[in-house]
Amino acid sequence: MCGRFFVAVDDPELRQILREIEKENKRRGLSGLPPIKTGEVFPTEHAAAVIAPAGGGRRYEQMKWGFSGFDGKRPLINARSETVRERPTFRKAVMESRCLIPASYYYEWMKHPAIRKKIRNIMRDPLSTTLYMAGIYRMESYDDVPCFVILTRKAARGIENIHDRMPVILDHEEQQEWLSKDANIPRIIEKSVERILSTPEDEPGLQ
Repeated sequence: MCGRFFVAVDDPELRQILREIEKENKRRGLSGLPPIKTGEVFPTEHAAAVIAPAGGGRRYEQMKWGFSGFDGKRPLINARSETVRERPTFRKAVMESRCLIPASYYYEWMKHPAIRKKIRNIMRDPLSTTLYMAGIYRMESYDDVPCFVILTRKAARGIENIHDRMPVILDHEEQQEWLSKDANIPRIIEKSVERILSTPEDEPGLQ
């Protein structure tokens, strides 16, 4: 799963994306939006996203993390890739409104019985400073920006002991296809990145 991720502002690629969104927001008169969160990003906060406009290429947009929950309280922040095309909540979005969520890395927690607490792990791509997570999005009536969820899949070998799920992370080729109108969704998910390096981050008092 993915419950938090991190955006490093000193990463040139991420910094450029944030600049592009700032320019686009000014052009569209969206100056009153909450700031895009950098550093550690939590559900319901605003983050950067990548979409494909009708004319092709890429466009960067500000989005809010999480679809409205069924109970009106807890947002839906992840969607299982195995069932996303079948679930009524996600079916339309995955067919028509796919996006990428750029980040430096995401976090996962692992129980540590010996010290009776959870250890937070930094999960990153060892071959790149930026990873792109597959997402879907939709507009909700009371928001000024689209809301997104991150797709998850079975964890790659080597990190199952930390958590049995992980985000769907896409290489450049799969990123382009994911954003395309006629994407082969099952094939893209099957080819998603499995190379993840886990680094424990000890946080005293984390429960």
